[in-house]
Amino acid sequence: PPESRPEAQPQPGAGRALPVAGRVATGWGEAGPGGPHRGITFAASPGARVVSPCAGRAVYAAPFRSYGLLLIVDCGGEYHFVLAGLDRLDVAAGQRLLAGEPVGLLAGPGGPGASLYVELRRGGRPVDPRPWFAGRG
Repeated sequence: PPESRPEAQPQPGAGRALPVAGRVATGWGEAGPGGPHRGITFAASPGARVVSPCAGRAVYAAPFRSYGLLLIVDCGGEYHFVLAGLDRLDVAAGQRLLAGEPVGLLAGPGGPGASLYVELRRGGRPVDPRPWFAGRG
């Protein structure tokens, strides 16, 4: 039935996973100093394990500006996840990933804080990641 248009729903490769166990500290679209928040910031336990939110390929895995260690995962269908704020990366660019596969850790106790910034991009533009995570199975 034509209840939802396919282009409006995320179409990942296979599998979906929350990238870290924690609470949402800043949600998609919340007002911030630079305008509406274009991702989700999760507050998590110090040293928390970070996992790939989708099956795909790591296209970037290195330090980036003030974001700390940054991972970009190509999930297919023009979707890319940006994960920023990692204290340790356990994957390299070009590596194939499974949904839920460990990719790194957040800062441990005494570190700069355990938070993970997550942005979902489609065709290079930020989109609301909540439907992606709501559809995980």
